Amino acid sequence: MARLYDFEFDRVIAEINERRAKKVLIQLPDGLRPYAFQLAEKIQKINQVNIIFSGDSCYGACDLAIRQAKELNVDLLIHYGHSLMVKTDFPVLYLNAKINIPIIELVEEIIPKLSEWKIISLVTTIQHTHQLKDLANSLNMKGIKTIIGKGNNTTIFDGQILGCNFFVLNDLPEEVDGIVYIGGGNFHPLGLSISTGKPVLIANPYNLKISLLNESDVMLLAKKRMAALTISKNAKKIGILVSSKPGQNSLIIAEEMMDKLTKKGITSFLIYLDEIKAETLNNFSEVDAFLDTACPRIAIDGIMGVEKPIITIQEMRIVLGELKWAEVWGRNYISF
Repeated sequence: MARLYDFEFDRVIAEINERRAKKVLIQLPDGLRPYAFQLAEKIQKINQVNIIFSGDSCYGACDLAIRQAKELNVDLLIHYGHSLMVKTDFPVLYLNAKINIPIIELVEEIIPKLSEWKIISLVTTIQHTHQLKDLANSLNMKGIKTIIGKGNNTTIFDGQILGCNFFVLNDLPEEVDGIVYIGGGNFHPLGLSISTGKPVLIANPYNLKISLLNESDVMLLAKKRMAALTISKNAKKIGILVSSKPGQNSLIIAEEMMDKLTKKGITSFLIYLDEIKAETLNNFSEVDAFLDTACPRIAIDGIMGVEKPIITIQEMRIVLGELKWAEVWGRNYISF
């Protein structure tokens, strides 16, 4: 069994026993699926519960397999890798899949890369939130004032961010010089940049590499979004994408947008789907653009092969003249 992740077997067994569950559905993100059978075998050594794995998407806490759990008539849904986001009357056990590598080693690597920064905000994904306080204390002792934003209804842990949610930085003091993200890749840092307007330092705990998010990457994204907006402003037919995923469903907003488009003389229809794929969208060849009311990162990061532009709810408000670009870029640009 992988030592990198904490699968919290004691919690799993206790929950199964407490609910007297006979059949459970386990939902794993792609990164944890290589350990699926090992996980099930270890659980069944202690409790002979019937285990089924969800093979559908698991992009985040928004993508909760409630429908599948009900169809399979299971007693419990075990959801790994994310925290509570969607309120439901179905029994769900959320397990964070914490990673316990010693990130305190990052302190000596981070400080030389901070340049003139004196005050920073420290953020990460759920796998490392339990380690942020110790890291912040170590940075404070080195003379770097460190702020960790408070959790809320959708990111319940302090300093926790999602790819579509940076609300822990909503009350970010103006004097903060930059944001230090604990993790790898550019996905979250790009979201941080366009949602706050602050420079972002990426501190990768897996290889101890520290890098500043390249401004050219941010500018390239800005140009792509402006291009999508320009085309969408001339659109006569718009397909409004509505997700069936519990935490991404924005049907009410989609219907409101449809009414606004109708008043502008633009034809639009709702397209209800679980998975947004290029081959699906391209079949709707009559539309000039798509409005994404599901996860905003679908539009912002793009889907390879989609032939028509996809814009977010915020961007549609710019198209409709309700907002200006300068009012949202670098100011919570990613928003439902």
